[in-house]
Amino acid sequence: MPIQDSNSPPQQRAGLSNFRRLARQYLAPYKARLVLGGLFVTLSNVCSALYPRLIGQAVDLIASGAATHSAIVDKVLVILLLTVGSGLFMFATRKTIIVASRKIEYELRRDFLTALERQSQRFYDQMPTGVLMAHATNDISAVREFLGPAIMYSANTVTTFAFVLALMVSLDALTTVVALLPLPIIAWTTYAIGKRIYTASRRVQEQFSELTRSAQEAFSGIRILRAYARERHEEDRFADMSTSYVSHNLRLARLQALFMPSMMVLVGSSQLLVLLFGGYRVLNGTLTVGNLTQFFIYIGQLIWPVAAIGWVSGIVQRSAASLDRLYTIFDATPDVRFPTITTGQIRSRALECRGVTFAYNNTTRPVLRGVSLRIEEGMHIGIVGPIGSGKSTLLRLIARLYDPDSGSITIGGIPLPNISADDLRALVRMVPQEPFLFSMTIAENIRVGNPAADEAAIMRALEAAAIADEISRFPDGLNTVVGERGILLSGGQRQRLAIARALIGSPAILLLDDALSAVDTATEHHILDHLRRLQCTTLIVSHRISSIEHCDRIIVFDDGQIAASGTHYELIESNRYYRTLHERQQLEQLLEVTTTAR
Repeated sequence: MPIQDSNSPPQQRAGLSNFRRLARQYLAPYKARLVLGGLFVTLSNVCSALYPRLIGQAVDLIASGAATHSAIVDKVLVILLLTVGSGLFMFATRKTIIVASRKIEYELRRDFLTALERQSQRFYDQMPTGVLMAHATNDISAVREFLGPAIMYSANTVTTFAFVLALMVSLDALTTVVALLPLPIIAWTTYAIGKRIYTASRRVQEQFSELTRSAQEAFSGIRILRAYARERHEEDRFADMSTSYVSHNLRLARLQALFMPSMMVLVGSSQLLVLLFGGYRVLNGTLTVGNLTQFFIYIGQLIWPVAAIGWVSGIVQRSAASLDRLYTIFDATPDVRFPTITTGQIRSRALECRGVTFAYNNTTRPVLRGVSLRIEEGMHIGIVGPIGSGKSTLLRLIARLYDPDSGSITIGGIPLPNISADDLRALVRMVPQEPFLFSMTIAENIRVGNPAADEAAIMRALEAAAIADEISRFPDGLNTVVGERGILLSGGQRQRLAIARALIGSPAILLLDDALSAVDTATEHHILDHLRRLQCTTLIVSHRISSIEHCDRIIVFDDGQIAASGTHYELIESNRYYRTLHERQQLEQLLEVTTTAR
């Protein structure tokens, strides 16, 4: 395993720092198991290092003519016993070190998920799902290889060299020096190629992330691709990315392939040197044939440890690149943080915004500018305005998917940053226009809102969302699997299931972000009538006047500010945008009725 000094490239010094951090965080609890694994690998190599001595003694006995049948049989039995012992201890090594690496892999995946869960919406706005999947699969597996095989084979290499070198020196120090002359070249080769492997590994993993991201988007948007006949284009794009990925992989494979031939050439050089120099010593009578035989066996035993240097070095370089990427996720600081202690101080459900200003990362102009409003507990508020006027953004800030750049939002006088995540999620539920359903049954999707809900509670929520009758007509009822993202359901059905999922948690504040856009007018009225009977503060963003005309108050947004506020009839009289929108929708309804009558 190459050691990087202060003159190493910055990326490799960062990698070394990450390895130290990995050792403190994850290896420390398994120190005893790793020590035990080190003991087992030591005993295994003691056994494997001793039997060449017995072979050499047997050869000398035979060469001298003093060998007896019983003496040879005794040495064969001892050699067999040492070989079996070496195998058993190596098995015990795997049982300790490899099992520990699998447990650490589990902890890494758990911590990776935890790191993702604490990130805010801004993080996911910038990080594609495919890239995260590559981290969760490729990168964690690369780190696991370092924690298991790399550590095990590193220990095996060190102990093999230690015992074999000691026994070789005890046979003949000068011949040992000659045999190890290629060793400095091995160290230099490992270091030189290892640096290139690090860079190549990082490029491969980055390319893999892009490939995964592209595939994930294509699978998710397969209906769009087919609707626009873009299959061939997507195939060509994916083929180009795959070709690039293969090219990077082949470059990495060529670098890794340099190790084994290099090691074999150097080991072969060592054997040639031993044959020349050791043969000369045998002819001079300063070395026995048995001793020379032992040298050849010991050099053979060094072939795999020497080759493992390159293999382990490749693992270390790949895992260093993966650790850099993983710790980038682990160290990402969420811009939205929640207190861990439940406040227990929220008595009122009144919602208030004071001077709220907010801009997304990729915009310079604020989406909301100085928005101030107060909503009393139990009120139903409609929000309308042109596209991009800040309606949905306000709901996301109330749900605390983002924090405002300036200003504050309070519930019952308590600022949102002082409310724990559990409290806030229990108080506030949001239903987006494009709801996300999991590839599970209808009942399981509804229970996301309340895991303890029984079937009766689920049916009540479905009835409130005006979808209970449709579900009952499904062959499997509540056990119907909705497919990925609810693809087996219509848009209106997905929206209503999302509303039912929100209602089953009995929220104090319900945010509907154009969540009725895909349902017909009669169904919309049924849902709104039920919501009005609930003691629940409700904010409804909609482009349809029918969704908000019966609200206690309607707010008109324009260019990130509140342009007008009042009841339905007040706004018809006082606000031109609202009046125009109302008249246009009345005309559309009249044309629809006329067309139907004909």
